[in-house]
Amino acid sequence: MHILKPTLPSFLFLIFLSFGVNTFAQNEANSCGNLSTKESLDYYNSLKPQLKNFEQVFMQKKLSKNASKTNQINAIPVKAHVIRNSNGTGGMCEADLNTAIANLNSIYADAFMEFFLCEGINYINEDSLCHLKKGDERNLIETNNVPGLINIYFTDYIDNDSDESICGYTDNQGRNDVIVIKNSCVANDSTLAHEMGHFFSLVHTHGADDNKTTELVDGSNCDTDGDGICDTPADPKLTTKNINNFCQYFGTETDVHGNSYTPDASNIMSYSMKGCRSHFSQQQLARMYAFYLTAKNYLACSTFNANFTADVSQTCNDSLTVNFESNCENVTKWAWDIDNDGIVDYTIQNPIHTFTTGVYDVTLTVTNKSKSIKKTYSKFIKVGNVTPLFNEDFESYQLQSDVNWTVNDITKHGYNWLLNKGETASGNTGPILSKTTNGKANTYMYAEASGAKPGDVAELISTCINVSNPNSELEFSYHMFGKNIGELHVDIKTEDGYINDVIPALIGSQQKRQEDAFLIRDIDLSVYTNQTIHVRFRAVRGVSWDGDIAIDNIFIKTIDVPISDPTVKVYPNPISGDILFVDTPNPKDNVSYYVSNLTGNIVMSGNLVNNQIQVGKLNSGMYLLTIRNNGATITKKIVK
Repeated sequence: MHILKPTLPSFLFLIFLSFGVNTFAQNEANSCGNLSTKESLDYYNSLKPQLKNFEQVFMQKKLSKNASKTNQINAIPVKAHVIRNSNGTGGMCEADLNTAIANLNSIYADAFMEFFLCEGINYINEDSLCHLKKGDERNLIETNNVPGLINIYFTDYIDNDSDESICGYTDNQGRNDVIVIKNSCVANDSTLAHEMGHFFSLVHTHGADDNKTTELVDGSNCDTDGDGICDTPADPKLTTKNINNFCQYFGTETDVHGNSYTPDASNIMSYSMKGCRSHFSQQQLARMYAFYLTAKNYLACSTFNANFTADVSQTCNDSLTVNFESNCENVTKWAWDIDNDGIVDYTIQNPIHTFTTGVYDVTLTVTNKSKSIKKTYSKFIKVGNVTPLFNEDFESYQLQSDVNWTVNDITKHGYNWLLNKGETASGNTGPILSKTTNGKANTYMYAEASGAKPGDVAELISTCINVSNPNSELEFSYHMFGKNIGELHVDIKTEDGYINDVIPALIGSQQKRQEDAFLIRDIDLSVYTNQTIHVRFRAVRGVSWDGDIAIDNIFIKTIDVPISDPTVKVYPNPISGDILFVDTPNPKDNVSYYVSNLTGNIVMSGNLVNNQIQVGKLNSGMYLLTIRNNGATITKKIVK
């Protein structure tokens, strides 16, 4: 537990004798001006499956026997905006700001989070801004906000919409990334930690609004009511009227079942006296950690960060040479832990490393003249692990971080594939699963549309698959129900790169009802015989939130009767130009053909001319070429 102010009863008693009751009465009942909107609550709910996965990762880290190696601190940049008088006087002094950041870090270390000032302090000299009314920060954001940072504005006075004095409030909608704080509520106080809790998705322990909580004392609805967190007891809303000067609750209120409340008066997210608030619960810490990794992991200081890239990160071979690159120039030392074993492997800026078969986390720690920060990319490098018997139902994974597929958010807006059981977080979209395994809901992957932008792209890429049988097919199940379903594309990657849309893209809602079962689609893999491939599911987000796309049960199967005839040769296949050559035995005049897509629709037809077919007008994808020659009908799969 990290304490901002001593809260031992003996200490408080001395304070009480010395300064009287009014010392704690200065804790305004409305000290926090943060009210959760419906939009923000809907957004939090849409992230719940992913948040829960990272919360489990957090708890595993807490229990890890190898904590010193695995519990990396996430360095989070802050931009400080200090509002002063027009003549440059007044405002938050730098020493108090540094003390506030140090206090903040002493608490948030338990969430594996640490804050640092990026690029110094931005001073705003304007008399009219020294007394802000909530909402006035919009003008400040337009001219002062720095993208990719938590922008904290410090001013002398803040009023809410009711003209009541408040200590601060938060705006983390989208990428606004704003906190506004009253100067007198900063130094040696819990207000900044409280508002930072709001920034990372926490609500007040009494709930999202100022009405009496509906959370029950017995905790039976703790995950849906109150603050939605189960290790914080039900809170009837603490005030100076039900908390004494020893930080003890003396209220007599009961829940709807008549049970008396026993709230935690020292929780930072409560409305208890600020001098009493000293800690977060373990689940609150886990929620903030998860929200950072899920929704705010783009935060980075442009002049000092531990970001890095690699020229390649995955191969089906048994070794892979990777060129790492760290582009941040304001760095004096680099420390690379290539395989996340806690041992520094390289101390140069851009190392080159050859990996053998396995899956690797990579951590970079960078240092400038005064500070070190680090960043870990989980399961960043994947080498080998080729399987000819591919069968993925996702049931072996408990956490998002366990998934051995590559998950990419191409547009970096928060659109990604998530591991899930049961329904998705958004209503009226996604599967309602009736099928179960051993009485439990099946696990599947889905692209969550909430929180993303129209046209965003998310990729889910398989491990290496060896197609050893010429009669192989890939089967997968999919669920696409919703008013604004986007698109699902299936691509194959070979040594020569990606072949996009090996089946026609699935566009729009495919199920008629949300409770409809998953549909099944097959992909013929005969043209990839004796090759090692990856399968990529590429989701494109629709125009609104109600467009969740789910996939499940992806496996290789062998078809019984080959549809191709070895006496007929087509080349090049995959097609690389505008001409497809066809060699048939004993060809006669007027050998006819037609090309159909995998749904059976004929897209072109005609007669062979000089054993050639002009295929320049074909779109990329996989097709069936049917040839009629000497009374025989022969079918070949072709890919463009």
